[in-house]
Amino acid sequence: MKKKYDIALDELKDLLSDREGYVPSAEEINETEEALLRYAKAHAKAPPTSLRNKILGKITAIQARSANHQKLDLGNLPMLDETSSWPDWEEAVQGIEPPGEFENIHLHSLESSEKRDLFVAWVKQEVPEEVHHDILESFLILEGSCECHITDEKGSTRIVRMGQGDFITMQVGETHDIVITSLKPVKAILQWRKIAA
Repeated sequence: MKKKYDIALDELKDLLSDREGYVPSAEEINETEEALLRYAKAHAKAPPTSLRNKILGKITAIQARSANHQKLDLGNLPMLDETSSWPDWEEAVQGIEPPGEFENIHLHSLESSEKRDLFVAWVKQEVPEEVHHDILESFLILEGSCECHITDEKGSTRIVRMGQGDFITMQVGETHDIVITSLKPVKAILQWRKIAA
């Protein structure tokens, strides 16, 4: 996958070529690539410690989950929680797609029982502000990214930024809305766990 600032060798060749028909040799292209890499290394900045730790933590979690791969059965899905593996869930719902055109939110039901409702959810722009008093709402991000704006019953607010593999449970009485921050819709596993009111 190409990153934002990656330059492929053919792009480098195009940059070094001119309108008068000059085409650089493979050696010139390689020397230019090496010079760019040396420049990038000399001017590299270390990420903030908190970001570095978050990235390393996510890599460790992904490796641990991959080692404990579990094939999920759509007819008998486990409860969604903080130990849920997004690759396992992504594999389980592979092939389930939203309609070609949908307004903002599309839910595909996976289960509806006395204990919970479970969906694959796609959201293009936002989930408007809501609060639940009889369900615990949890979701696991499979694709895309978002910001959750959460206010607890005491009025304390926080913003939680989420991306692929991130999990959250909204506590009873928490007011929340979700804003999509990725160009593509967020795809998530959404669980509404029913509790006594």
